[in-house]
Amino acid sequence: MQNPIRFFNSISASDINEVGGKGANLGELTRAGFDVPQGFCVTTSAYSAFIKPQENHVYALLENLKIDDLESVRNAGQKVRDLLSKLDLPVELVELLLEAWQETGEKNAYAVRSSATAEDLPQASFAGQQDTYLNIIGRENLLNAVKDCFISLFTDRAILYRIQNNFAHADVQLSVVVQLMVIPDASGIMFTADPINGNRNIISIDASFGIGEALVSGLVSADLYQVRKPDGTQQPDGAIVKKQIGDKDIAIVAEKNGGTKTIQLSAEQKEKSALTDAQIIELAHLGQSIEAHYGVPQDIEWVLADGGFQITQSRPITSLFPLPEETIDPDKLYLSFNHFQVMTDAMAPLSMSLFRSIITIGQDKNTLETKYLVPVGGRLYIEASEILAHPKLGKTFPEMVDRADHLTGEMINDWVSKKPKRSQKSRISLIKLLPVALPILWRVRSCLLSKKYQNFPEKMSEYMDRYEAQVQNEISNTDDLDLKLEVCRKELANLFETIKPWRAHLIASMIAMKLLHVLMKNRVDSSVQDALMRGLEGNVTTEMDLAVGDLADIARPSIELTACLSEPDVSYEQKLSLAEDLPNGKEFIASWNEFIRKYGARGPSEIDLYRPRWREDASSLMSMVAGMLKSGETGAHREHYQQLITANEAANNTIIAKAGGGFWGFVRKPLARRMAYVIRELFPLREHHKFLIVRVLDLTKKVIAQAGIQLQSEKKIANADDVWFLSLPELRQVLTGETDVTAFPIEQRKQDFDHYKSMTPPRVITGEGEVLSASHDNANAPEGSLVGSPVSAGIVEGRARVILDPSKEILHPGEILIAPFTDPGWTPLFVNAGGLVTEVGGLMTHGSVIAREYGIPAVVGVVNATKIIKTGQQVRVHGEAGFVEILQEAPDEASNEVSDKKMDIRP
Repeated sequence: MQNPIRFFNSISASDINEVGGKGANLGELTRAGFDVPQGFCVTTSAYSAFIKPQENHVYALLENLKIDDLESVRNAGQKVRDLLSKLDLPVELVELLLEAWQETGEKNAYAVRSSATAEDLPQASFAGQQDTYLNIIGRENLLNAVKDCFISLFTDRAILYRIQNNFAHADVQLSVVVQLMVIPDASGIMFTADPINGNRNIISIDASFGIGEALVSGLVSADLYQVRKPDGTQQPDGAIVKKQIGDKDIAIVAEKNGGTKTIQLSAEQKEKSALTDAQIIELAHLGQSIEAHYGVPQDIEWVLADGGFQITQSRPITSLFPLPEETIDPDKLYLSFNHFQVMTDAMAPLSMSLFRSIITIGQDKNTLETKYLVPVGGRLYIEASEILAHPKLGKTFPEMVDRADHLTGEMINDWVSKKPKRSQKSRISLIKLLPVALPILWRVRSCLLSKKYQNFPEKMSEYMDRYEAQVQNEISNTDDLDLKLEVCRKELANLFETIKPWRAHLIASMIAMKLLHVLMKNRVDSSVQDALMRGLEGNVTTEMDLAVGDLADIARPSIELTACLSEPDVSYEQKLSLAEDLPNGKEFIASWNEFIRKYGARGPSEIDLYRPRWREDASSLMSMVAGMLKSGETGAHREHYQQLITANEAANNTIIAKAGGGFWGFVRKPLARRMAYVIRELFPLREHHKFLIVRVLDLTKKVIAQAGIQLQSEKKIANADDVWFLSLPELRQVLTGETDVTAFPIEQRKQDFDHYKSMTPPRVITGEGEVLSASHDNANAPEGSLVGSPVSAGIVEGRARVILDPSKEILHPGEILIAPFTDPGWTPLFVNAGGLVTEVGGLMTHGSVIAREYGIPAVVGVVNATKIIKTGQQVRVHGEAGFVEILQEAPDEASNEVSDKKMDIRP
C-alpha cells in the first residue's frame, strides 16, 4: 500500500486518482491560497487495501444490474454493504491515519467526507452519492467514520448513479477527506453562474444559519441572494440584484461531545438575513476569484465563522449549457439552427463544420467557416445580434422566425423589449442587400402574378437528378481526397446559390396563402382553405411516404413475408435475406432496392451527416414498413391520398365560386383563382431543395468515409469514424500532411459529444450564457393541459405513443405520435398517426406541413412533451386550439394494443 495519507497542502488537481474529486479540489484551493479548513485525505490505495479481501465478490454481485430493476439493485447493494461491514481497516492504515489525526489535533472535531475518483468532474458531479459524517470527535468515531465512508461507495443511490452515467463500478475508487470541523454562524452554497438559466454574469448564493446540512438536505428554505458581477464601469463592485429571505424554521448545529442536533430558530431569526449586504458582496468577490482560478463556473460550499469566510468545497457546475463564445457579451443573441431544422440532437463536429463551411456569408479567410453559425454544445446557433440591431430588419426578423418556431419568436421579442438601447450597432446595410434581394423579389412577383407552370415538380425532380450526376462526375474526376472534399464544399456552397430561384417559389406560395386567407375571410370556412393545402401533388416527401406504403402492400398478401418483416428481434439485413425465399419476397426486395436507390440518402435526423443514411442502415425504414403492415388493407394509403386530392380540387372550386360574390367579386375572383393556382403548383416544391441538399451531402459523406478508411490504414487515426471529430479544415490539413492529427483532441471531443447528447439544447441563448424561456398563453386550455402552437385543425382522442427513435419503435394505427421533432425520415409514421404532438416546430416546419397534408390534428412546440406524456396514456389533441389534454394514466402493463377509444371529434 502506497502512502495512504496526503495532507491538503501536498495535493493538486492532478491527484484526483489518489484523493478523488473532492480531495483534489480542496488541495488545489489550499495551494492556491484560499482559506480552506486544514485537513488530509485517506487515499484510494487505502480503500483498495480495505476492499481487497472481498473485491471479486463485490464486483460479481454488481455485474449486469439494470437501472430499471430497483429491487435487484437494493438486494445487491445490501449484500455488498454487509460483506464490507465485517472487514477491519488495515493495521498499517490505522496507524498512519491516527498519526495524521494527532498531528492535526486529536481534540478537534472533524468533518469526514467521501471523495470518489468519479466525483466533482466537469461532466458529472456525483454530488451526494456517498456519505458525509459531521462533528466527529475521538479515535474510534474517526475510524468508524472512515470505514463507513468506504462502504458508502455502495449505497443504492451511488450504484444507480454509476449505472446511469456509464461508469464501471470497478473503475471508481474512493478516498476519504478528514477536515477540521468549522462551527459556522452561517453556511451555504454559491454558484458563480446562475444555475437555473445559465447567466454567467450572475452569482447565486443560498445561505442559512448553522451547519449547511439543513440547506443541502432541503430541511429549510434558504435565503437567496443574486449578485451581478462587476462590469468595470457602472457597477465596479457588483450589485445585489435579488435578495429573498427564506423561511428558516430550523438550524443544524454541532453538539459539544460530537454529532449534530436540530434547533428551532426564533421568530426574529427566521426573518433575519443570514448575511449582511457587505458580506454578500464579499462572498461574491471570493466566488469570482475561485472561478478565475479554475477557468469555469463553480459550485462552491462556504461557511462563515468568526466574521470570515472559509471554503469547504468547490467543483464545476455540470448542468450549464456551454457558452456560445469565450467572450461574454450581453448584447449578443444566439438562435438554435437545430430547432429550425427540427432536429435537436447533438451533432458530430465534422457535421457542424460542414454546414459552417458551405455558408458563404461572414466566412473566415483561413478556415472558410462562417462566423454567423456557431457550434455550441453539439448544436449550431445563429448569431442574430446584427440583424436584431438593424432598425428595420430587427422588427421583421422576429415575425419571420415566429412562423418557423413560435416559442423562439416569442423569446426574441421578450429579449429585445428588455434591451431597448443596445450598444451594438448593426453592420448590415439594406443597400448592400439589394443586389441579393431585388432579383428574388422580382422572381417572387413573377411567380405570384404571371408565371405559368406545367408539370413543374416533375421538372424540378429531373433537374435534381442532373445536378447530382454532375457533382458525382466532378468527384470522380480526381483521385485526391482533399480535392474531392473541396469539390463537395464548393458544390454545396454553390447549391445555396443554385436554389435561389426556388426561394422565390416558396416565398410566393407563402404570400399566396396569406393573401388568399385575406381575400376569403368570412367567405369560406377555414376547413376549405385547409383542404386546399392537402393533397398537393409532386411533394417529394409525400411521394417517398407513398413508396413506403407500396412496399408494405407488396408484402401484405404473403402471411409468411409479413411475419418475417414484423419480427421484432431480427435485423433488417436478416429479414431481407430470409425474404428472398418467401412468397412475394423477390418482388419486395426489388422494390426495396429501388426505394434505397432513390431515397437512400435520407434517414432520421438527416441534417447530421454523422447519422446513418438509409443506404447504410435501414432499420428505421424496416420498422416503418412493419408498422404499416398492421394498418389494414392493401392500397389504403393510396386511397387516402386520392381522397385528399379530390378534396383539394373541391376546395379549389369552392374558393373560386365563393370569391365571385359581392360587389368586388369581379376583382376578388381572378385574384383568388391565381393565389389558389400558385399554392397548388408551388407549395409542393417546399421539400425539393432540401432533398437536393441531402443528396449532395450524401455524396460528401461517401468521400468522408473514404478519408476515414485511408487515415486508419495509414495508422493516423485508430478508427475510421474518428474523422467525424475533426472539423472540415482540420481533416483537409491531415489529409495533405500539413498538420499531424495528434494536434487535435479527438478523444476529448468524443467525450464532449457523449456529454452533449444528454443535454437539452435551448432555443435561444444570450452571449452571457442565459437560456431564455417563454410560455404559451392559451385562455381556452383547461387547467393542466400542455400548451403549444396550433398547426393543423381538428380534435382527436387516442392512445399516446412516445417515440424518440423511429428505428426502434412502431407506431400502431390510430395512435397519437408524441415526438421531440420530426423530419422527412419520420414521415412514413404519419400513415398510422391519429394525431401529432412535438416539442419543436412552427407553422411551416416538417411535422406541421405533413400533418396538414394528412389531415391529422397536430400541436407543436409543446415543451417537454416526450417527458410529460407517457406511452399508453389517453390524450386529446386540440389541433386548432393548440393544446393537449392528458385524459388518463398509462396502463401498468407495457401493452402495444391499440386503444379502441380513438375517435375523431371534429374533422
